[in-house]
Amino acid sequence: MDFFWSNVFEYFKDRRVAAVFFSALLVFAGLLLVGAIVFQAVGAEILRVGLIYASPVLVMLLVVWIWRSIAQARARRRDRYKISPMSCDELRKARSRLMSVRR
Repeated sequence: MDFFWSNVFEYFKDRRVAAVFFSALLVFAGLLLVGAIVFQAVGAEILRVGLIYASPVLVMLLVVWIWRSIAQARARRRDRYKISPMSCDELRKARSRLMSVRR
């Protein structure tokens, strides 16, 4: 098993996302552990009823998150081709090149 994890780490280390991968892996394992503890403490029926009441809130949060993601992507796309103003030095060089072409 150690050989598998070393290969996985080497694969992601070259792509500079090893920390993200292993953090997500730890978060997933932690969520599984917390879910198992809550399931044992509360019970299946009460947990099912609670999830039924919580599902509209979760769906609303998901819709808001998707809407904000789309809005941010559209804002980034609008600003993609904006031309930044030239500095004084760049303007001077461009004018001098234009004048040298005219001569």
